[in-house]
Amino acid sequence: MDSGGPSPGLGGGPRGDGGGEGSGPSRGGSTGGGGGFDPPPAYHEVVDAEKNDENGNCSGEGVEFPTTNLYELESRVLTDHWSIPYKREESLGKCLLASTYLARLGLSESDENCKRFMERCMPEAFKKLLTSSAVHKWGTEIHEGIYNMLMLLIELVAERMKQDPIPIGLLGVLTMAFNPDNEYHFKNRMKVSQRNWAEVFGEGNMFAVSPVSTFQKEPHGWVVDLVNKFGELGGFAAIQAKLHSEDIELGAVSALVQPLGVCAEYLNSSVVQPMLDPVILTTIQDVRSVEEKDLKDK
Repeated sequence: MDSGGPSPGLGGGPRGDGGGEGSGPSRGGSTGGGGGFDPPPAYHEVVDAEKNDENGNCSGEGVEFPTTNLYELESRVLTDHWSIPYKREESLGKCLLASTYLARLGLSESDENCKRFMERCMPEAFKKLLTSSAVHKWGTEIHEGIYNMLMLLIELVAERMKQDPIPIGLLGVLTMAFNPDNEYHFKNRMKVSQRNWAEVFGEGNMFAVSPVSTFQKEPHGWVVDLVNKFGELGGFAAIQAKLHSEDIELGAVSALVQPLGVCAEYLNSSVVQPMLDPVILTTIQDVRSVEEKDLKDK
């Protein structure tokens, strides 16, 4: 059982009262600071150096969910006076990595502690990190740390989307992460992308793009990063596959397309629209058939 991470109430982390400069992110440097626009290190560069994480991209050991970290995280998140850790090696990061690893093995739904994290603690943690008004008081390092936690979330959702059943709850958290209008993304709306996605997908083939002119709308480069990372990990392909499942219910269709709807203005329509058009047409036909049936029943 993993007992890493700080004790409840100790250590750095964003707080609901707007404090929480804490000990700074694991890469060191200053603590706190103003709301400048210094970019965080590119996420893929950080991850590439940590391929053998004990709960992440590992060789097959350490399958057990870090329960002690979960308990510690719950004590810090599920309270009015919350303080959420934002470092990869702390409780939120460890639980996200472990959940992704279990999802990769097809075990995330059968592990009770993992389910407890994904269904209860994790949604509340990201809700507070993304929608609290305290966001505007946190320093640059905390915002960079949250960016990295969001990237871990993207990995988890993309991996879990490849399994059944459709993870309705996780898709709700993904919708929060993709929403450019929440407090966190509004605060960081002028950030530029931290990766050249044209080099990843080819020119014009990115899933999301920043506007050419900032007079039109803000760059929201971090939202663009999250969406493209989701696409790189096969998230869009997984959504497309689920949408084409037989006998899929309208509620599931709504859950699958909602994350894309909130960031629609940043999606590359030439890539995403062909994926969704057949599904939209089928959904409209299904709705019409339901309405016709209701009318006949009346």
